[in-house]
Order: sequence, then structure tokens, then C-alpha cells
Amino acid sequence: MKRKDLIEQLVSEIKTGRIRTLGIYGHGASGKSTFAQELYQALDSTTVNLLETDPYITSERHLVVPKQAPDQKVTACLPVAHELASLQRDILALQAGMDVLTIDEPWKASEVLSGAKPILIVEGMSVGFLPEKLFDKTICFYTDEETELKRRLARDTTMRNRDAFFVLASHQMRREQYLRYYRENESKADILVDQSEDKFKVKMTHTIMTHTII
Repeated sequence: MKRKDLIEQLVSEIKTGRIRTLGIYGHGASGKSTFAQELYQALDSTTVNLLETDPYITSERHLVVPKQAPDQKVTACLPVAHELASLQRDILALQAGMDVLTIDEPWKASEVLSGAKPILIVEGMSVGFLPEKLFDKTICFYTDEETELKRRLARDTTMRNRDAFFVLASHQMRREQYLRYYRENESKADILVDQSEDKFKVKMTHTIMTHTII
């Protein structure tokens, strides 16, 4: 299945009412945000909200350390790094028809998401730690280590004003924590997309499969 085919399939399922809340997740720089934006642009903006979960990643991660890697800081690959209760509250509020004011980030100002819009796309790493019952369908993205680093460098230095040396220095730690703590969440997704080597492959649809990341 090609990228445009998956987007067309999701648009059809959304327009026919089979999907009202869609969760899109995956490790950092796996391509989930770009896909979520493409899907959002393919839909009627008057009927759909896009809730990005990066603002729900706590800034207090320095207060804890990974149990199996005490020399490392906690990355977003661990559930303790996320304000999951607040995120679930906001998802339920939108589903119940209430407006939600999003949390601002240095690269994006806060905005009001309208509870009157019937469709909700929730995108970000936090989705992988939320109860599956919140969503009608979930999609998980992953990619190989080289592609992740290339994308992270391009994104973080241009959009998030981060130093390239910091990105390079922290990459291996992030990848290790992904493999140890986050990858297990991939099997929960209804659709698994492999974007290794900048290709687009649907690896799993409603069937648990195993894969190896090089």
C-alpha cells in the first residue's frame, strides 16, 4: 500500500463515520507528524481537530532516571515522561463536545480546538501509552536508525533551534531507550508503517507481526 492509498483509505473511513478518533504515534522522527499533517490537509478543516501531544511531555524529566540505565536521562520513550492524565482528559473533553485550549510550545502558539468538530486526530509519542479504547483506529510509525538521525537533525536544528552537536550526542541514548521501552507499544497499533530508508511500507494491519530494526 502506498502513502496516498493509506491516506485515501483513512479519509474514506472518516467520512463514512467508521473513524471519529484516530491515534497516530511512533518514536521520534519516524514520520508520524508529517503524515498526520498530510491527512489533516486532506480533510475538511471545519470538521476535524488535530491534537499534537508533544506539549504533554513533561519538562521535569531530570527528576527521574531509567531503572535499567541510571546513567541516562529519561527520554519521551518512557511513559513517566508524559502527562498522560492531562492528555486523556483533553481527548475526552473534545469527544464530549467541549473546547480545549492547547498548550503552547516555543515553535507553536496555543490555540482553541473546537468541541463542535466531530473528528479528532491525536498525534505524538504519548498516544502509544494511552488506553486503546480512546481510539477507533491507531497507526504506528517507525524507521531505521540512520533515517531517524537524518530527520531529527533536519527538524530539530531548523524548527526547534537545537544545536546539532546536542542532537548527535543524544541520538544513541534515544535509540536505546526506544528499543528497550517504546518498541513494545507498536504491536498495539491497527496499522504499522515502516519508513526506513525513506520508503513507505505498511507492515501490519490488524495482525500482530514481529520485525527487526537494524
